[in-house]
Amino acid sequence: MSTTLIISDELAAALEAKRKQAGMQTINEAAEFLLADAIDADASDADSFGLSEDELRALIAEGEGSGPVVAWDAESVRDEVRRRFAARKAG
Repeated sequence: MSTTLIISDELAAALEAKRKQAGMQTINEAAEFLLADAIDADASDADSFGLSEDELRALIAEGEGSGPVVAWDAESVRDEVRRRFAARKAG
């Protein structure tokens, strides 16, 4: 069975870069490989933290119950890390 899939130009460019990097002959070969890999990973419930679905759901619930969302920016986070590091270094 053959199916046509329409994707954005940006995604097509990323797929083409992956194809070249992997040395695959066609963009279809690269797309099939990457899709099969993603489907296999999803089917195995693989995650980079080694947590079960129930553990992940518990963490999501904990996060949702922890209070309102607080906006942050990278600079304020860096400042806080530097402040904590200096405090720890000072004793």
